[in-house]
Amino acid sequence: MKNSQRDNFNKRNVYQLENGKVFINPEKIKLIIFDKDGTLSDLDMWLDIIKHRARLLGKYFNLSNEQTDDIIRAMGIEPATNKILDISILTQSRPETENIVAKELVKLGINHKIGFEATHRIFGEVDKVTDLVAIAKPLGNLKMLFKHITKAGIKIAVATSDLAERCEKIMEAFGILEFISAISGADSIKNDKPAPDMVHKICENVNIPPEQTAVVGDNVWDHQMAKNAGCPLSIGVLTGKDDYETMIEFADCVVQSIDNIKIIS
Repeated sequence: MKNSQRDNFNKRNVYQLENGKVFINPEKIKLIIFDKDGTLSDLDMWLDIIKHRARLLGKYFNLSNEQTDDIIRAMGIEPATNKILDISILTQSRPETENIVAKELVKLGINHKIGFEATHRIFGEVDKVTDLVAIAKPLGNLKMLFKHITKAGIKIAVATSDLAERCEKIMEAFGILEFISAISGADSIKNDKPAPDMVHKICENVNIPPEQTAVVGDNVWDHQMAKNAGCPLSIGVLTGKDDYETMIEFADCVVQSIDNIKIIS
């Protein structure tokens, strides 16, 4: 099927693009799975979390300021300017980030097992004291969108490479937890994105098949996950990791943000 034919087919049956907005057909889509970081939640929240993790590790291992800064850089942030050095590292799954930090500690002469165990423990300590309500910022009018979606009879879920518990706290802070039927984190499944595990787990939990599911995300992995799971629609948003040219290779369509997502009435 040619691209033009495919696009017309999708617009007629699953979605329609108009003036930079994507309109989803509620007769075909019964579940929308959203990514969290870069899609629903601003990535800037990670700046404070990453620095806090690194400072505690520096104190625990008696690292110099420069060595502690190297730990921050390993997690994707330039400590002096807060500039994102590598957004692909910043948006890694929790287990992957812990492995990255443990490897950086090995470079500093610390035994890998000791470094990994300390990293895992300290990451957990930072989670406990972090005020997510204060630092998490929603990307758009989430409450209005989620009301709009659920009113149309479509269920909502979140699939994130973060921990499911922390995702739940952030959704609660945004005032939208009541609209969410399921959350799957990297700790909820065996294989993280772009594997289809999160979609399959969520679909099983809410009793809706992937064939009636759409995925919304800022990352190529979100859209690869959608295709691997057999979802008929994946929507890219430009509020996080990847740009239009990168995502359109994998997503069915790309819009500016979640505020550009509508339901066909």
